[in-house]
Amino acid sequence: MDIAVVGAGWLGLPLAQVLLQKGHNIVTTARSPQKCEQLKALGLEAHPFTLGQDVSATNLSALFNCELLILNIPVGRNHPSPHSFTTHISKVLEQAKCQNIQRVLFVSTTSVYAQSSGVVTEDSQTLAQTTSAQINLATEHLVQGLFPEQNTVIRLAGLIGGDRHPAHFLAGRQLLANGNQVVNLVHRQDVICAITTIIQEHIWGQVLHLCATEHPTRKEYYTWAAKKLGLVAPSFAPQPEKDPNQTTGKSIDASYSLNLLKLNLTFASPYHMLGHE
Repeated sequence: MDIAVVGAGWLGLPLAQVLLQKGHNIVTTARSPQKCEQLKALGLEAHPFTLGQDVSATNLSALFNCELLILNIPVGRNHPSPHSFTTHISKVLEQAKCQNIQRVLFVSTTSVYAQSSGVVTEDSQTLAQTTSAQINLATEHLVQGLFPEQNTVIRLAGLIGGDRHPAHFLAGRQLLANGNQVVNLVHRQDVICAITTIIQEHIWGQVLHLCATEHPTRKEYYTWAAKKLGLVAPSFAPQPEKDPNQTTGKSIDASYSLNLLKLNLTFASPYHMLGHE
């Protein structure tokens, strides 16, 4: 299959490499010509592209002549304008619809459920409060509207892999809130396995979750992870005396998606994720 990976970065690059190894023809994009040269050195076709660029440009024709478009453009927390981002994404998707793209796989996020408390399944109601969550949810709607029944959205929990781990950000911080909230994390290897399964098994017209099946609390997990990484452990504010052991926050339940994909996670526990690419 000819597959376009829009956004060959931390997740998109290893995904593109796995798909290439499986015999697919891969076209990638990156924001800079320098990054494109790095991708080409790895055997990938690559073209410079940034949102807002003219999508009818000649150098992008190979992108839109693919059968499948994997849309993997992370939305930063501080993006200034949801409207401008979704306008640019809309142009990409409209161009894809006009050309040869038959299916779209959009890499979204479980942040579209905000900080709701309790178990969250694929059928739970969304509540996008942050700018990035609003952009992701709007993009989901664009994809589903333009490619009905020929799209799949995969909402990812917090990503871990390689040198990326949230313990680096929390190390040494004091009196952090919500120590009893559970963590929702997923390893990059499991994400790549899920996406390749979606493609191989033709699983379209779905909204899927991906998250580890174990959910330790923030206090337990990040204290442990910091020590394992040789970092200064964070401290957490005391919890109310009436329920010091009660967990709170949302817990992402991905059992439906895992069953549909017939996928056994390599990293079902966040405790197993450290030290793996």
